[in-house]
Amino acid sequence: MPIEPLTLKDCKKAAQLHQSAFFKGWGESDFQEFLQNPLICGLKIEKNDELSGYILWREIGEEAEILTLVVASSFQRQGVGTYLLTTLCEYLVQKRITKLFLEVAEDNIHGKTFYIKNGFVFLNIRPQYYPRKENKFISAYTFLKELYKNEF
Repeated sequence: MPIEPLTLKDCKKAAQLHQSAFFKGWGESDFQEFLQNPLICGLKIEKNDELSGYILWREIGEEAEILTLVVASSFQRQGVGTYLLTTLCEYLVQKRITKLFLEVAEDNIHGKTFYIKNGFVFLNIRPQYYPRKENKFISAYTFLKELYKNEF
């Protein structure tokens, strides 16, 4: 599976995929804004001109944060998410980034299981973080993966 950078050309497809995966998915303009920010990067996998999945992250100093990881439903359970995440971690280690953070909605059981399986540890809960129907909110679970220890 070839991985390529997520670019401004991908914003429409990325937004469509995000909106199909999340309650209040991001729009095309959100992705345009993200990808014009020098601290935010993305990787994608395409198959037959279809966006199979992507990962978007922000780097600040020696830390990074996954903003979103989405795999199209027709490509789930085929290793696409793991491949994107593993590739990102290898890239961040090369850049000497020591910690990788992310947040997962408390009702995203598959997401929490996926990240724990991939070496992330639970840090804390952010109450009332993600919007849901009828003006309700649910908590976010914050996770951390130590990529390596900086020995300076």
